[in-house]
Amino acid sequence: MRLGIDTYSLRWQGWSAFQYLEYSARIGLDNVHFSGRQYFESLDADYLLSLKRRADELGLQIEMGIGSFDRFSRGFRSEWGSGEEQLSEMLRASALVGSRVVRCFLGSQDDRVGPVQLAEHVAECLRTLKSVATLARELGVKIAVENHGGVDLLARELRDLVRAAGPDFVGVCLDTGNPAYAGEDPVLTTEILAPYAVTSHVRDNRVWATDDGARAQWVPMGQGNTDLRRIVAIMREKAPNIPIDLEIITGYPPKALPYLDPGSDFWQMFPDMPARDFARFVALARTGAPEPLDQLLVPSGLGAPPDDSSGDALRAQQLRHFEESVAYSRDVLGLGERGR
Repeated sequence: MRLGIDTYSLRWQGWSAFQYLEYSARIGLDNVHFSGRQYFESLDADYLLSLKRRADELGLQIEMGIGSFDRFSRGFRSEWGSGEEQLSEMLRASALVGSRVVRCFLGSQDDRVGPVQLAEHVAECLRTLKSVATLARELGVKIAVENHGGVDLLARELRDLVRAAGPDFVGVCLDTGNPAYAGEDPVLTTEILAPYAVTSHVRDNRVWATDDGARAQWVPMGQGNTDLRRIVAIMREKAPNIPIDLEIITGYPPKALPYLDPGSDFWQMFPDMPARDFARFVALARTGAPEPLDQLLVPSGLGAPPDDSSGDALRAQQLRHFEESVAYSRDVLGLGERGR
């Protein structure tokens, strides 16, 4: 299977789209997944075609994406137009650069407990997807909805959205890191969503039991207790033609999942999680040791490193964790096509 990068993995490096291409070719990746429009100087045809020419010269494939397409989401960026306008614009851009997908998402876990009911979010997503169905089909580009933000949609909920919209033009961007932050075993997520996956965001997790529930933390590939071998095996069987795009997110503390605390809002967010699915996560948490990743952390309250020497150290750590993950994916999981 092809091995790629989700550019979010190295977002602190301050690189241009062309620099991501050069770096990816230098370390021998096959695919560059630009998960949002912020990575592009523009969406003008001349710029995009020059990006495609350079990718072709380097032997790389490109994937494109946007953020939320749900106008009710807290993360929706209305300055870039309506959800259908943003999807339509990126569908056309994808066709220019040869991307087979446009990645997007509803929002985040926070949207499950906001003023708008989850059913309204899903209905808006379904309406927006159907509004661009003709364009997506004409261009031959699939819309890849991610299980995003720890998570906005559990695996069965996302599967049902894809089925309702139409699997001929809508698929899944399968993320293996987000489910653990919602009390869902990433292997279960993969079992349910792999048949619909058209691209991916793959990373590892450390999960361990606590007195009030569990903790989960994103870590470099091979440093957690997610069954990555099983995940890759399922993807090889059910979605063999999609890339494994690494989305390595480190530099943050573990997330608490207080599902044993009656005062927490965990079950308010996930009231309909099937018991059989949740039991899989509880079993996973019992296998983990209470050992957060030994790493530098972004200062509390900041989403990115400060602009000083400590920030330089965090940026270096980000790059190191990504390259460690590439090595593990190649050497242990057997991923990547270059040099094989």
